[in-house]
Amino acid sequence: MKKLGMLFILLFLLTGCSEKGTRIENTTTFNDDQLEKTLDHNEHVKLAIALLHEKDLIAGIRVNTFSRFQKKKIANELKEKLEKEYPELNITVSADSKVLLETQKLINKGKEGEYHKKIEKIKSIEKEQT
Repeated sequence: MKKLGMLFILLFLLTGCSEKGTRIENTTTFNDDQLEKTLDHNEHVKLAIALLHEKDLIAGIRVNTFSRFQKKKIANELKEKLEKEYPELNITVSADSKVLLETQKLINKGKEGEYHKKIEKIKSIEKEQT
């Protein structure tokens, strides 16, 4: 009975660690359904935060624990897919935590007037890492 109880506790804890999340802020007329589908259906992505503003698409991703050694490869694959889906946008995808946090801060503030300046800052952070 104890083993069965421990098994249920272990399964409960593991299912809590496997949740995925995607947050998209869209201030344009572009449809973000395909973006959400692309980010959600990637098995390596645990969390994704994306911002569509004017001609820019910025996505910060957090990969699963076992995929952390392939972060750049996963980010590049997602970027290539998104460039095919949204050829008219300037796309930035990064698995860097700093880009993810800055994008999340920008969305949470909600001041659309500051988006352009902050997007350029986030792009420069992403370029520093490469």
